[in-house]
Amino acid sequence: MKRGLIFFACSLFLCGFLVQRDSFVQERYEDVDAYMKVRERLIQAELAMRIDAGIKLAPAEEEADRRLMLLKREEIKRTQEYFPPAHSFLKSKTRRLIDQSPILEIMKRLPKGGILHGHGYAMGDFRWLIKHATYLPNCYIYQGKEELPRKGSMRISAEPPGDGWRLVSDLRKAADNVEEFDEELHHYITLGEEDLGQPDIWAEFRKCFARSTGMFSDEIRSGFYRKMLRDIIAENVQYVETRGGLGGPEITEEIQRDNPEFKVKYISSSRRSDPRESIAKSLAQAMDERAANPDLIIGFDLMDEEDKENTNLFYINEILGARHKAELRNITLPLYLHSGESNWTENENVLDAIILDARRIGHGIALFKHPLLMQIVKERGIAIEVCPISNQVLGYVADLRNHPAVLYINSGLPVVICPDDPGIWKCTFSYDFYAAFMAWGLDLRCLKQLAMNSLIYSAMDPKEKERALEFWREKWQKFIAWLNEVKI
Repeated sequence: MKRGLIFFACSLFLCGFLVQRDSFVQERYEDVDAYMKVRERLIQAELAMRIDAGIKLAPAEEEADRRLMLLKREEIKRTQEYFPPAHSFLKSKTRRLIDQSPILEIMKRLPKGGILHGHGYAMGDFRWLIKHATYLPNCYIYQGKEELPRKGSMRISAEPPGDGWRLVSDLRKAADNVEEFDEELHHYITLGEEDLGQPDIWAEFRKCFARSTGMFSDEIRSGFYRKMLRDIIAENVQYVETRGGLGGPEITEEIQRDNPEFKVKYISSSRRSDPRESIAKSLAQAMDERAANPDLIIGFDLMDEEDKENTNLFYINEILGARHKAELRNITLPLYLHSGESNWTENENVLDAIILDARRIGHGIALFKHPLLMQIVKERGIAIEVCPISNQVLGYVADLRNHPAVLYINSGLPVVICPDDPGIWKCTFSYDFYAAFMAWGLDLRCLKQLAMNSLIYSAMDPKEKERALEFWREKWQKFIAWLNEVKI
């Protein structure tokens, strides 16, 4: 009986597909005009599937879209010999083609809504860190031969940390060129074109964190996070959900006094390399923190390189156990899982993320290989946190024109654009919007939906979302007015 029902359902699906196909494909066309009408119907049918299908632009927005698309065509012409999204961002950044683009300036001014996928201090300005931390008299750098601590690790310390550690101030005095010396320090804690030939980009990525964590004395921490949050706000971001700290509540509260609409929430997280016992403790701690402050602590995540570390399924006993304990305490512990950050078809993390009812999926690159899972994601409204530049830098998508997010957007799946760790690749959130806009066939309508998605699919409660969207719409109207006045 079940087999018969499945056959019947498949038959209906195939019939529907064939009817749709026949409505667009004809064996004979009377003339070119008849052909073009069918062609236009097919184009419109595809557009009706896109995430922005429900958006109707006002006349002022239509004009802004016309101007924006004109600039886009000019940008494609300007960069036709070297189209930045088609090459590693680490290489494109050094050519400064993006920095010279009027499209980037527009993306900076675009009201982006929120950041739903970012990692604490990795969203900040690492040049500021070099300028301030390494100019302290007690900043040391490891110059020894041991692998751990790695060469280039820097640390603020009252006493010399041990053999192989040198004062940065002494090395700077001995340097022939101070600017080049500081640039080398910056290279130690960021990724650049010089890292493209490395056999394991993830290993280099991890070194950036290992080399920089010791630089955050109390003095440096407060100054760094203040600047980071102000920079985020200056790029027209009004809300952040972070995996990682932002300097403490006193800094956030200080920023909010000048920017009362700016909000922050936290996703508790652990590394996939941790043993099960540690994950169980992390889940318990996350539950305690959420019980104490459910408006601030919104859920839990598993991070790190998926292809080399443990899967979601590896921790299934701990996750289900934590969920049961949360039910007994009459609380929830939503999941926001990094899943599908992989090129391997065998990666099943997105499968388990969906079965575990994750609120959002981090990266989700591998999702496009699972058509049924894509359908479930769309039906359940599970947003995909897409990080374009991160995905390219870490080796998952060489040419951003081929990013699976194009399929997700055009199929109507919930998508949000996110920056991940922009400080490590020496950029800001606006560069992700530049890359997505230029590489994915987007227009103003789609940009509008993507920005709103970052608030709609956030962990804010309905009243918070309503207020946030109202504030965003005010900024959007000002942006449209500016875009219609700017000289092109």
